[in-house]
Amino acid sequence: MKHTLLATTALVAMTGAAAAEITISGTARIGVVTTEGAAATTGSATAAALTATDVQTANYLEGVYAAGGAASSFTGTAAYAAAAIATAEIDELQALIAAAKVVELTSLTLNGAVGATTAATQATTDLVTLEALLVKARGATAPANTAKAADTTVAKNRVRISFAGSGTTDGGLTYGFSARADHSNTSTGGSQYISGAFGKISMGDLNGGDEQLVGNLSGVGSSGAGSHQEFAYQSSSHNLGYSVSMAGVSFAATTDLVRGADATKTGSNSAYGVKYSGDMGGATIGLALGTSKIGNKTEDSMSASVSMGGLSIMAVSHTNDNGPATSAGTVQTGTAAYVAEAAASNLDTDTTGLSISYAMDAMSVTAYTRTESTSGVADKDYSGVGFTYNLGGATLKAGFVDANDISIMDFGINFSF
Repeated sequence: MKHTLLATTALVAMTGAAAAEITISGTARIGVVTTEGAAATTGSATAAALTATDVQTANYLEGVYAAGGAASSFTGTAAYAAAAIATAEIDELQALIAAAKVVELTSLTLNGAVGATTAATQATTDLVTLEALLVKARGATAPANTAKAADTTVAKNRVRISFAGSGTTDGGLTYGFSARADHSNTSTGGSQYISGAFGKISMGDLNGGDEQLVGNLSGVGSSGAGSHQEFAYQSSSHNLGYSVSMAGVSFAATTDLVRGADATKTGSNSAYGVKYSGDMGGATIGLALGTSKIGNKTEDSMSASVSMGGLSIMAVSHTNDNGPATSAGTVQTGTAAYVAEAAASNLDTDTTGLSISYAMDAMSVTAYTRTESTSGVADKDYSGVGFTYNLGGATLKAGFVDANDISIMDFGINFSF
């Protein structure tokens, strides 16, 4: 079958410079993706429990908000299991919430408090604590039952035109750019660079330094089948980077320079990666480490890869520290402080994955698996298998993915120009 390759190259002569080159290329795809609907669910509530600290807090607030400083219905400072929380304790917490709202709205003086303003401010804080205690005492609300969602099949088609330019100065510096147009009528942020013996400086639409060198697993399907082989790098939208390679060792550092007033860009905003690549006994190996810190959230990553002949194997591991947990609020008596223990937020997540690919003539097969583990949450598992067949300029691709018990099938043909 006749294959037509379309390539456009423009050579522009420059006075005092060697040459500048602009190239145009394109990719396109057509296919379908079928996604299994979510399974039916049955709601079930799991009652919480009050800790000894929670009980101390309730006793203290009873003395602050109850008329005449009435005694608390809670016994001592012992923790309450869900089954031991009686109606009297629930009623007491509801009465305290009502009393705290009155103080907050009318600035009534608290028992023993000095100043109405201080009382209203304290009541606002105490309301958060009391409402969190009531939620724990009642137990979690059962989610509603849901029916199985319908399966969906959608068409997937896309065309991208890519532009790239490069040149060299008299002094030996290399410069260039890359950009693309999607569906021939929109553009996305490109990137520009200048490089020399000092390394390479890039600006624009950049991945973080950790993602550049640690990387992702190999995916399957014509359109990626959900792209569950990818890791959620928090540094994926940086716009300034530096990289350098020598003797098989590569280093990359990136950041996001804030453009205009942006209150969300606070704290640290940096990412780094280092990678070694080399030959060992006929195999090409790669070892990479990465780290990033955005605000108060840090992420560490690493990968190891090996390829020989048509076989390629890659393993990736991520650890996310999503910042400190938050509490519902604090109340204080004397020099002792009691904190209502709300459900921890910003739980850390560990993600690991492995992919294997084997190429033989025009055909290749790929499989991957990835697991996300978050403290106190059920693990999420993703796995996929697929194949490609090169038709010469066009490639037939198919993939099947189990996305945490949701099946995805992705089939199509990808073109390159």
